[in-house]
Amino acid sequence: MPRIPAETVERLKALADAGNPSQRVESIQLGNDIFWVKRPEKLSLVWRLRKGNPLKALAREIDGYRALNERGLAAPELVAADTGYFITRNGGTSLVALLHDPQTSDEERSRALCAAATALHQLHAAGMAHGRPNLKDILWDGRNICFIDFELFGVIRNMRMAQVSDLLIFALSCYATSRMNVADINKALAKYKTGDQRGIWRGAMRWIRHGRALDWLMRPLLRGNRRARDLRALSALIQNMIMLDQATG
Repeated sequence: MPRIPAETVERLKALADAGNPSQRVESIQLGNDIFWVKRPEKLSLVWRLRKGNPLKALAREIDGYRALNERGLAAPELVAADTGYFITRNGGTSLVALLHDPQTSDEERSRALCAAATALHQLHAAGMAHGRPNLKDILWDGRNICFIDFELFGVIRNMRMAQVSDLLIFALSCYATSRMNVADINKALAKYKTGDQRGIWRGAMRWIRHGRALDWLMRPLLRGNRRARDLRALSALIQNMIMLDQATG
C-alpha cells in the first residue's frame, strides 16, 4: 500500500483536532480513502477504577499498532498519533458484521475466518498477543485480515498464557456467532493447530478438558433456553475443540 503523503497526514491531524472531542471513534473520508480517529474513552469514576486510565489504554493501543506495523503483521496502518487521539487507515469490515450479512457468501465467510486464524497464529509466532481477539475486533477487506482494539496490548505477565487466552477468546467468539457454520470454524481452528509450534493449542486443550465436567452440568440448562447464548457458545467450544483435537491427532 502506498505511503500517505506528509501533507495528507497533516490534513488528517487538523481534521482530528477540529473533531468532536467527546466522540470516541469517528471516520474521515478523503477522496476514496477512509481513516479512523480514536480518542480516549470517557469514564465515570467507578468505571475508571475498574478499567484504568483511558490515556494509558490509548497509549497501549498506539504501541500495539506500531509493534504490528513494524513487523508487517495484521493491523491497519497507524497514520498519526498524539496524546489525545490516534489515526489509522481503514482496515475493512468487522468479521461480526461480515458474518451476519446475508449477502456474504458461505465461501467468503470460510475464507475470512481461515485468514483470521492464520493471522492470529502469525501474531503469536512473532511473540505477541492481542489480549482480546473477538470477531468484532478483527477486520476483513476481502483479501487481508486486520486486528484492532489493542487496549490490552502489553498488559501481559505470562506471554504463553496470554496467547492461549487469545486462542480461546477467538474460538469462543466464533462459536457465539449464530450465522457461522461450525464446520468452517473447525476448519479455521485446524489451520491454527497445524501451524502451531509453541504449544498454544495444547495449552488451550488443557483448559478445555478441565471444563468438560462443566459442559455436562450445563447441558440440562441449555435445553429449550434460547437466551443462553454465551453458555451455548462455551458448550460448543468444549465439544467441538475436543472432537477436532482427536480428529487431527
